[in-house]
Amino acid sequence: MLTALDQADDPGKGRDSEDRVGHRTDEGIAWVLDGATDVCATRLFPEAPSDAFWFADTADALLRDLPKGAPADVVGALIGDLRQRVELRTGRTIADIPPGDMPSAALTWVHLEPQAQRLILAAYPDCTAIVLPPSGTGFAVEKAPPRLNEQVQARTLIAAGADIPAVLRAQRAMMNRPDGYPVLSVHREAVPRLDIRTIEAPPGTRILLCTDGFYRLTDMYDLYDDDGLIRAALDCGVTSLITELRGFEADASDDVRFGRFKTSDDAAALLLEVT
Repeated sequence: MLTALDQADDPGKGRDSEDRVGHRTDEGIAWVLDGATDVCATRLFPEAPSDAFWFADTADALLRDLPKGAPADVVGALIGDLRQRVELRTGRTIADIPPGDMPSAALTWVHLEPQAQRLILAAYPDCTAIVLPPSGTGFAVEKAPPRLNEQVQARTLIAAGADIPAVLRAQRAMMNRPDGYPVLSVHREAVPRLDIRTIEAPPGTRILLCTDGFYRLTDMYDLYDDDGLIRAALDCGVTSLITELRGFEADASDDVRFGRFKTSDDAAALLLEVT
């Protein structure tokens, strides 16, 4: 089974967190979600803090109750339920909602198969899973390369004074299209684009699931490599690491240097152990 060792979900400055972590450890299931920040021209869920908040919160609630099954079946059911919830709440069909206004989220969902001593990971970019074997070095589970280098794009758009929401809205309209990018959304086309991987996970294996805001410690600020990050989470706790992270996110003038659209992003992490 899985044991939850630690977790945290910390909002970026002046925000309500659009990240979520969850688990059903007695069933060997856990997940992390990162709602895609609003760039919509018209809000779909004005009663919520943001559309991204509503979408991540709804997906998290659904994952707590969906029956166990193969990853594609679970995520397919999740997408179907999200589709129904969006149409019910907005009173509109999916076809009537502009593609650039559609909410979406990054997702990593894991399921432990104890008899086979392996983890099944199902993901849409850009969350990260780091695995620390009982002996050896921690490593980030390989994932599909991003369609765009966000740090390079952020530096370019910020320096140019571009209309960033308009640019991102045009990109969002490409979600789950054949010429676009995969992401958790309400589109059935997302199901076959789910990235599924299998990792050996004997008892004693530790796993760190985190959103890209938390993973800035590694890929943006270069404070830890993957092995160092999961070991620091084990030694100091994920909340301590978030405190360290925020020390780099006090000054918006550094946004171009680091290549970040948001000075302080939501950061969430879940630390697990196979027992």
